[in-house]
Amino acid sequence: MYEGRQTPWSFFDKIYVVSLPSSLDRRAYVGRHLADLGIEGFVYHDACGPDHPDVKKIVSANLVHQYPPCFRCGKLSCGRADCNNQLIGPQVAVFASYLNLWKTIAATPQRALVLEDDVQIHPWWPKVLDFLSKQESQGRIEFAPDQPRLLRLGWGMSADHDDTACRLEDKLRMSNPAHALTSAYAQALLDRFEGVNHTADVFIHRDAPKPGEALTVFPPIASELSWSDGRFSSLIHPRNSHAAYLEAQGQSQKASAYRDLVKTHMTQVAHTSKEN
Repeated sequence: MYEGRQTPWSFFDKIYVVSLPSSLDRRAYVGRHLADLGIEGFVYHDACGPDHPDVKKIVSANLVHQYPPCFRCGKLSCGRADCNNQLIGPQVAVFASYLNLWKTIAATPQRALVLEDDVQIHPWWPKVLDFLSKQESQGRIEFAPDQPRLLRLGWGMSADHDDTACRLEDKLRMSNPAHALTSAYAQALLDRFEGVNHTADVFIHRDAPKPGEALTVFPPIASELSWSDGRFSSLIHPRNSHAAYLEAQGQSQKASAYRDLVKTHMTQVAHTSKEN
């Protein structure tokens, strides 16, 4: 298993961190964070930016859903002026990044843990991984590389993040910050891909799994530091949570400029006028 050492992380054969090569601050953070948890042999999976050739191939092949209607609600308008009703370049780039990662995972039989570079692992992770190992050894779950399986392990900070009794449920959670999949599920994702019709997390966790293929693990072992507390600026949609974080750090001028960026983004980039 993982680097020949029997640790709780040995439940996974390989650990991948999805990260843009240019995100040096995130890579510095996640490298330290994972090392503190005893993870030193993870692999960076280089993510695509909006100008990456693989993104351009997807766009030129007309594989990206176009507004109208809204890719989220299927309507012309949801009544919100800040609705992200069209798939923007960074969202397509995230999808392209995951397509490439699934090809890597599918190529070799494995049980892969996938983390994003702003992940935050919570203190109860050892008991959760021990729970999963026991569930598998007792035949209560199946997580063999040749079976299409997905485990949702971490999502945006919420009331779910509490050191409670471990359990497995069918509840949907968008778990891109931390999820585990078998090589067979990676191949299933590739086989079921027909186009970028929604965001990558919705495809992975909601649209692609067939009954019995996906489970959600409680308590979640991870959250992330962009959407949840704003420590990092979102690389898709700038959020006021990052401005609040900057303000709390005494960087009022940067916070004000970032709030202006959020306003500009939501009115000119993420939103298409319904009159167009």
